[in-house]
This record gives sequence, C-alpha cells and structure tokens, in this order.
Amino acid sequence: MKIEWTRRTLLASGVAALATPSILRAQDGEIAIGSLTPNTGGGGPFGPNITASHKRVAEAVNAAGGILGRQIRLYQENSETNPETAVRAADKLINVNQVLGIIGTFSSSVTLGTMPKCQSANVIQMCTSSSSDIPIADEKGLVFNFQPLSPIWGRAIADLVLSRGIESYALMALNNDFTRSMMDGFIERVGQDALVQEPFYYNAGQSSYRSEVTQLMAKSPEAVFIPSYVADFTAVYKELYRQGYEGVVITTSLSTGEQFKETVGAAGDGVIHGFPVPALSSPAYKQYLEEVGLEDTGSVQHPFGTAGRDQMSALLLAIEKAGTTDRAAVARAVWDVTTGEGKTTVYNIADGLAALRAGEEINYSGASGSLEFDEEGMVLGRDFQLSEIQDGKDVVLQRLEF
Repeated sequence: MKIEWTRRTLLASGVAALATPSILRAQDGEIAIGSLTPNTGGGGPFGPNITASHKRVAEAVNAAGGILGRQIRLYQENSETNPETAVRAADKLINVNQVLGIIGTFSSSVTLGTMPKCQSANVIQMCTSSSSDIPIADEKGLVFNFQPLSPIWGRAIADLVLSRGIESYALMALNNDFTRSMMDGFIERVGQDALVQEPFYYNAGQSSYRSEVTQLMAKSPEAVFIPSYVADFTAVYKELYRQGYEGVVITTSLSTGEQFKETVGAAGDGVIHGFPVPALSSPAYKQYLEEVGLEDTGSVQHPFGTAGRDQMSALLLAIEKAGTTDRAAVARAVWDVTTGEGKTTVYNIADGLAALRAGEEINYSGASGSLEFDEEGMVLGRDFQLSEIQDGKDVVLQRLEF
C-alpha cells in the first residue's frame, strides 16, 4: 500500500522537523509577525495597500486586547520586488525579529527566494505569488498562497479572449517564474496551432526592446500576449506602437495601471488585460471598502490590499484557533479557519475572534475571495476579469469564476 504524504498529513503528524524554538513557544510577550511587501519596484503600485492592510488589522486586534492575551508586534520590510533585497529582509525578520510568519510577498521570485530561509526556520509564509514552483518548494506545509497559480491566469485569460474570436497569436513575456508558467496555461487553452511562432522571453530593464518587438510582429499575428509588469510592458508597448502594430495587444492587469495609462495616453486604448479579482458582491469586500474609506463603485479596487487584509486576518484567527504560537499548530489551524463546510461564515477578524471564543467553528470568507485552500495551501477559486482600455479607462468586458 502506497502512503500519500500531503501537507495536511505531515502537519498532523507533528514531525520533528517542525519543532519550534523554545523562545517562540513561550506564551508571554508579543507575537512577532513580519510584513514583507513590494512597496517599490515592479510591485510598487500594490505594496503600500498590502502594507496598510496588515497594519490596520493588527492595530484593530491590539486595540481589542490582542490574541491569546498578547499584543501583535508587526515588523515591516520593503522587498523592493527584488529577490536579493527580500532575502536580506527575511533574514532580519527571522533572526533578529524572530517572527512567527512572513506575510505579503508579491512576486514569485521574491517568495521563492525567501522560502529556503523560512523553511529552515519553520516560519509560515503567506503570499500573493503565482509560480507553479511554489507548492513544490514548500516541503513543510508552511506556505499559503492567496493568488491562483499562474497557469490558471493563463488559462482564464485565454478563455476570455477566445470568446472574442481571435485565432492567431504571438507570445513573448518577461523572463521570470510568474510569466513562464502563465504562458504554458495560455497555450494549453488556445492550442499550439494558433501560435504563429515559438514563444520567447525578454529580460527586465533592457535599454531597448526593438529587436524583440520586431520578432513578435514578424508573422503578422492577429493578437499578441505579453504578460509582464508595468514598467517593462510600458516600454514594450511603446515600441509596438512605434513599429505600427495594428493587432490586439493582450496582457495582465498588473501591466496596465495608472503609470502605463499616463505614459502612453490615448495610444493605450484597445489594450485588453485580465487578472483575478475579488468577488465584488462579497460582504468582506464591501467591508474592506468601508475600512479604507472608498466608495463602492462596482469596479475592482485594491485587489492586493484585500489580500493583505485576508493574510493578517487568517493568520491571527489561526493563532487564536490553535491556542498557541507553535508554527505547525498554527499552519494546521489556517485550514481550520478558512476551509470547509458547515461552519459559521465570518467576514472580518472581529467576528471571527468572537465566534472562536464562543466555541464555534468558523470559515473566514475574505475580501479577496472565499479563501478555500487545497492540500498544498494554494487558493482554489477566484473570479477573473477581462477589461479593455477605452478613452484611458478600464472597461470590463467579461468576468468568469475559475
């Protein structure tokens, strides 16, 4: 009989590899948590909202008496969306600040780059990263991903654009973990025969993208798919425009923020972009908008700020549920408070803590989505949205649940 060792069975077994240092098993003093967010760099448009959400939840909990009678001490570091910077920051958070968990990593390269240190120190990680390598690299069941893996992004965006009748594509992407597996998902859906040439990759921060764009346009594809981040995509798109490409340009919504729109102006009209979005009708999403003072416009706002709220809320609810800061117990409890049917549904940290303290089993439904995790700690479902830039604004074309 073959025994399947999953994250859940390893955690349940209480393996010695997850033994926690005695200094962190102590139940007195503050509970240290690290916030490692992309406040600058490629993730700069999103990092400050994630950071603010972490701080907001921690402050609210502390004002209400803390968790297990202890205050939350939040240590904040800027990853700069750079793996080398992030590794140095993670080392400080782990060895100097002695955090129980590191939450908020954004790019896949940062999450994967910091994972060896977190795994070695048995530190819980919560991220919004999408590389398919993340669940493979997590050998101890300590990583929880609040974003779908990038092949799902690729398949969802492909499904949305296929409904528009596009039949031929050329693909190039920023060369990183996130985009490579996204390309695989996109190709899986549109089919190899729809590609006019082999996909290829470019490096971030190049001085020119002329040769890459010339290659991309060489066989006159009806559409091009270019997953990237905003700075590089802006430079690539300007070169596409300069060379007179008249087909459909498809990318992720991470590439088309205000920086892109302000830089290219009216030339950006017609760009199609997609990404996973919160469920706009969710009570948790509406509560988030109230918490940050935003009007409910019916459009997506702060997609990563909502994830930051959910990361801190899920982690603190798990500590309360576990009744300890033992990392293995807390990791098990993350599933307990977010996943499963027949429980009391809660949409914020205050209601979740009240229900737990009343002896109820809870299912925290987040502002970023339902937060049902699979056995590998990867979020199961998300809405996806396809938009088109029209007159400098994003106009929603289609949404689907994936």
